[in-house]
Amino acid sequence: MNKLKLLLLVLPFLWNSACTNTNEVTEQLGTTVYFQFEYVNHAWGYAHQGFIIDQAGNIYEYSQPENWNWPSEDKISRDLFNANLKKAEVRLTEVKLNELRQMEIKALSAKNGSLSEAKHVMADAGVESYAIYLADEDSGELTRYLLQNRGDFYQKNTSKASDEIVNWLITIRGEEGYTDEHFE
Repeated sequence: MNKLKLLLLVLPFLWNSACTNTNEVTEQLGTTVYFQFEYVNHAWGYAHQGFIIDQAGNIYEYSQPENWNWPSEDKISRDLFNANLKKAEVRLTEVKLNELRQMEIKALSAKNGSLSEAKHVMADAGVESYAIYLADEDSGELTRYLLQNRGDFYQKNTSKASDEIVNWLITIRGEEGYTDEHFE
């Protein structure tokens, strides 16, 4: 019986240290990570909406933002990226930090995945994009890594980590949108 009491006493500390280790891993990486879902369509009028998740778990939603700053050759300065965040509204809900930390680690793996060839599938449907932005802590610039495009064109990052992040982003989005059937 004494061993059971001891175990019950020690278990919360072990659990807490396990959670702390996950946070320490991402802090030691020295990398800033953002996650993005975005839908853009230029047919039958202009549509631009999506969300960005920061490292605190905040979800920034935007719809038809004016003067959006687009990456150039998959690069964007932190100042321009932060200006985009100011054009968005923060959702009341946040992403759980332990879940976010797991996705950050997957993002570091996904950035090394290769992209499939873009496949033209639809017309006038627009494109849903799932992406990550990464930067070293001391860098003034973020790099965008495509995870998937769905819609007029289908293209995907071939890493397993990329698929896991996209599925997670679809869950946060609350709907799948265009299916992944054209990746088969």
